[in-house]
Amino acid sequence: MSLQIAPLQKEKHAQTKINTASPFAFAQEQHILPVVVQEFVRIGAEMPIVFIKDAASDRFDVVAMLGLQTGENLMVADGKWQGFYVPKVLWNHPLILADDPGKEGQLLVALVESSPMVNTETGHPLFNEDGTESDFLKARVEIMREFFQQSQTTRIFNKALADLDLLVPQTLTIKLEGKPREITGIYIVDEKKLNSLSDEQILDLNKRGMMPAIYAHLMSLQQVQRLGERVNKAAAVAA
Repeated sequence: MSLQIAPLQKEKHAQTKINTASPFAFAQEQHILPVVVQEFVRIGAEMPIVFIKDAASDRFDVVAMLGLQTGENLMVADGKWQGFYVPKVLWNHPLILADDPGKEGQLLVALVESSPMVNTETGHPLFNEDGTESDFLKARVEIMREFFQQSQTTRIFNKALADLDLLVPQTLTIKLEGKPREITGIYIVDEKKLNSLSDEQILDLNKRGMMPAIYAHLMSLQQVQRLGERVNKAAAVAA
C-alpha cells in the first residue's frame, strides 16, 4: 500500500487523533534505520551501527541494523519494541518532516494519513478544541526539530570519516541455525587506518567530539551476534 502523506493543517486535521497502542507496527519490515551520533552509545549497546553508501551520490549514511536481511526486523514484534532504547527516528510516526513544495529548502510537518494509527476516535488529539496545537503535537514537533538538527551533525560526522578514508567495505559472517550467513553491503571504520592517523588528525576528531561515536560504532559490531541469537531463538520456538 502506498503512503498517503499530507501537510498537517489544523482545519483539515482538527479531529485527527493518533492511536499509539501499537506504535512500531509500521516498522515491522525495516531491517535498517537511520540514526544520529547523539544516540550511538545507547543504540550500540543493543544493535550494530554500520555505514551504507549511496551509489548515486557516493554519500555515506549511518544506520542501526534491526535485522540480518531485507524485510526482517528482529526488534519489533506485534507492534511493540523488543529492546530497551527506541531509536529516535521511530518516535514520531505517523508525523514526519517533509519538503515544503511551496518553499524550496524548507521543511513542514506532515501526516501519514494512510497509517492505521490515524483516526478520529481514539488516541492523542493533534489539536485542541480551540484550534491550537495539543501538548502531544507540540512535544512531537520539538522532537522532530531536534532530530533534524542532530541529523545535520551526523552528516558532518559521516563526511569527516569519509574524507579521512576511514570507511571500508566489510562482510560480516554469522552462524544462523548452524549455518554461516554473510552480510554484505555495509561499511565500518577501519581500526588500522584510525590508529595510523596523525596526532593532529586525532586531535581534530577529539576536538570535534567525534571519537566517542567512532568507538561506540566499533563496539556495537559485537551486537551482530545478538541479532543472530534472536533469529536462532525464534527458529527454535517455531520448531
